[in-house]
Amino acid sequence: MKTRKIGLANYLAYGSGDFLGAGTTALTAAWLLYFYTTFCGLTPIEATFIFAAARVLDAVVSPLMGFLTDNFGTTWLGKRFGRRKFFILLGIPFVFSYSLMWVGDMSFWYYLLTYLIFDIVYTMILVPYETLVPEMTDDFKQKTKFSGARISMAQMSAILASFLPGILLTHFGKDNAVSFFYASLVFSVLCAMMLTFVWFFTWERPREEWSEAALRAEEEKKKLTLGQSLN
Repeated sequence: MKTRKIGLANYLAYGSGDFLGAGTTALTAAWLLYFYTTFCGLTPIEATFIFAAARVLDAVVSPLMGFLTDNFGTTWLGKRFGRRKFFILLGIPFVFSYSLMWVGDMSFWYYLLTYLIFDIVYTMILVPYETLVPEMTDDFKQKTKFSGARISMAQMSAILASFLPGILLTHFGKDNAVSFFYASLVFSVLCAMMLTFVWFFTWERPREEWSEAALRAEEEKKKLTLGQSLN
């Protein structure tokens, strides 16, 4: 059996996908509560309610997405695009929903809805993304390199998230909500670009290339019903 050659471009392209995971998380954690309470007229209770609602939603959406992507390979779309990569491709245009969260002077329901929508998009992409490496290789050293590339790129995106809003605030003024919108737009564009790299430089192996252990694990997952996965 011919072994696929994996180069630096493949490792970096896969790792860049975590610009969505680490970058948007860092920007949100550092600035969104401040943005909500300073430019959106929300009280701290309203803002934290939005965050809590997203966690409740995620408790349902994450296992649902895991079940869906695990079983998507039997569909026509899954066979054509891959059971993991299909959702990554589908999510590329939807990452711009992140910027909708950072529009000032809207209602509480607007911010609740946009946050929940992005949370669904985030889960739709990250769950298949995080399970993509076993689809590409069974080799432990290669898996370690993919993980290392992901950690490195995640750190780069987190660093960018920490100082970019400050630069924009200095330029546009600290009382201008548009600074945060532009920062989020930069991250939306970067995430779309990085996920495009993931799409072009990753792959999903046919089942005949899987190890026996991986095949057994796959069969065990297929035995789970949706209810059992949610449980």
